[in-house]
Amino acid sequence: MGTVNFAQSGNSSIYDAIAEATAPATDQEEQAGRKTRKEYSAAEADEFKNQMKTSGRKGVKLPRINLAFTPENYEYVQIMGRVSGEGMTAFINKALKQHREEHRDLYERAIEFRDALDNYDF
Repeated sequence: MGTVNFAQSGNSSIYDAIAEATAPATDQEEQAGRKTRKEYSAAEADEFKNQMKTSGRKGVKLPRINLAFTPENYEYVQIMGRVSGEGMTAFINKALKQHREEHRDLYERAIEFRDALDNYDF
């Protein structure tokens, strides 16, 4: 069985339909069919991230890590998050923020030490 050339086989309507369907959309077609995607400035993106309001905002994502908890800690976070009217993520972020504020001086010294190591020429 050979290759069929739709343009020459009398089935040019099929060829035309394929060509039209695979052709790039024109500006007019794009405007008629979809809204353009909102672009966020770096300042706007940072504000949404700090408020934890990134849902539905393309290109604005919070950093994520995979954590494992002991069963006791998991239950604690789950219950305390629910009791305080927050989710588990918000509760953990609040606890980390409090810890960071209480140990600000140690954190700043750790950053200085890390930067000194980064700048050290071995």
